[in-house]
Amino acid sequence: MTEHIEAFREDYLDECAHLLVSTFNAEPWNKNWTLDTAKKELMWTMGVPGFIGMVSIADGVKAFATGYREPDDTRDVFYLKTFCVRPEAQGTGVGSKLIASLKEHLGRDGVNTIYLITNKGTPAETFYKKNGYTVNAEDIVMTHEW
Repeated sequence: MTEHIEAFREDYLDECAHLLVSTFNAEPWNKNWTLDTAKKELMWTMGVPGFIGMVSIADGVKAFATGYREPDDTRDVFYLKTFCVRPEAQGTGVGSKLIASLKEHLGRDGVNTIYLITNKGTPAETFYKKNGYTVNAEDIVMTHEW
């Protein structure tokens, strides 16, 4: 099957949940996703106003991106919430093609900023830098756990 990119639909939910679990429970993230929590997260994101998702398909889902468009002070921006590429497809260009397609889609709708959160020192950081993303010197990520 020829690789193609299309909109994320609910019928991709199970396959994308499996991909999310296998990606983020492995090195370097070592999270504790289950299929139930992954599906819950993806369904929640799909319900956010401004949801946009895309999948790369070739013999099933090779990669997917989900997030949402949101208003900022002077424009709309896109928060890239989840981005996954099958481990065996990493380094093949599928992720770069998907992120470029997402950027093109958003640009047609007047969005020219994507922001995301990822872990320092991971292959994801390298991937995003290779695709033109930079660390924003003005912002920091802060958390509070209790």
